[in-house]
Amino acid sequence: MQRLHAEVGVAQLSKIGEELCGDNVDVVRTPESTIIVMSDGLGSGVKANILATLTTKIASVMLKRGIPLEDVVNTIAETLPVCRQRKIAYSTLHIIQIAADGQTTVVEFDCPATFLVRGKNVIQFPTKEKIVSGKTIREGELLLQEDDILVAVTDGVLHAGIGGLLKLGWGWTGVAEQIGVECNETSDAETIGLHLIHCCEGYYVGKPGDDSTALVVKMRYPQQLTLFTGPPANSGHDGQVVQRFLAQPGKKVVSGGTTAQIVSRVTGCPLKVDLTCHDPQIPPIGYLEGVDLVTEGVLTLNAAVDRLTDAKKIRNSTKQDGATLLAKLLDEADNINIFAGRAVNPAHQNPGFPIQMNIKAQVLNKLKTILEKKGKEIVIEWI
Repeated sequence: MQRLHAEVGVAQLSKIGEELCGDNVDVVRTPESTIIVMSDGLGSGVKANILATLTTKIASVMLKRGIPLEDVVNTIAETLPVCRQRKIAYSTLHIIQIAADGQTTVVEFDCPATFLVRGKNVIQFPTKEKIVSGKTIREGELLLQEDDILVAVTDGVLHAGIGGLLKLGWGWTGVAEQIGVECNETSDAETIGLHLIHCCEGYYVGKPGDDSTALVVKMRYPQQLTLFTGPPANSGHDGQVVQRFLAQPGKKVVSGGTTAQIVSRVTGCPLKVDLTCHDPQIPPIGYLEGVDLVTEGVLTLNAAVDRLTDAKKIRNSTKQDGATLLAKLLDEADNINIFAGRAVNPAHQNPGFPIQMNIKAQVLNKLKTILEKKGKEIVIEWI
């Protein structure tokens, strides 16, 4: 049975007059689970950001190393000091740990209750209070299903509009109603989060009185993509590699003119070049039956890496050049397999240099790094 993928979206708003948000979110993916930790540092600005970042890093690193959740919560509870005047912790702790089978554990310490969206209902994630190191936390477990959505917010979201547009603030119930409006079958996690924060900013009348964060997790089946770039080192393996490539699930991209010609020759499908998109920086795209996108090689891959640094800009872009189209497909995918040919292109490589010096290898490693930072699973297979 195919495992579900936890799509994560985060949107934030800094308190007016502050450059840094006092909230922090850390997302760690392992083969066993997806670990999400959110913290709201006391106050705002640099100090709050440091406190929140320290909290999320301690928790996520411990959980990644397989330390039991009870010990993690105990360590955080004992480590975090308490404000003498306000008698509250210097930072909150919100943990969402989703196992490969969808079994999910939520831990809440001094933070708003987690929203669960299942079907058309928005309810509170079921938790029970327990005492850890003398502090009261809420903890609960639930098996998540496809299209289930979890939303976690910091206090700044609940307090939006307090004393102004909303006398008592937006509140948990008000946020829940808005979540119900935003969530549907086509909504992605990032869009839901951005819309919630946009509403939050509206209730603050553009002058946020507190740092605000909306964390959204949507359960869905992972999107697969396979990228084939560069001829295999042994040309006798062309047919075998092309057949493997075409047999992969999900979307398929061919990057490189020679590579596209190999796929065309093996399949017997003509390669057509599209000259309608005029971009002096990016070579034109092509079309091959059974392939979702055909682009030029290294130049387009390198430009796609640059575009991936701003995912929001990619999604809103109407450009149809190869680099933008490739970046969109990579941004939408969760699991990405790259078939990278070892054959040397004389234009890119001195044959005497090791593969690490190859320009294509450098570009693919940059691509792998930026995609892994986005929480995607990347495998590069040199052929």
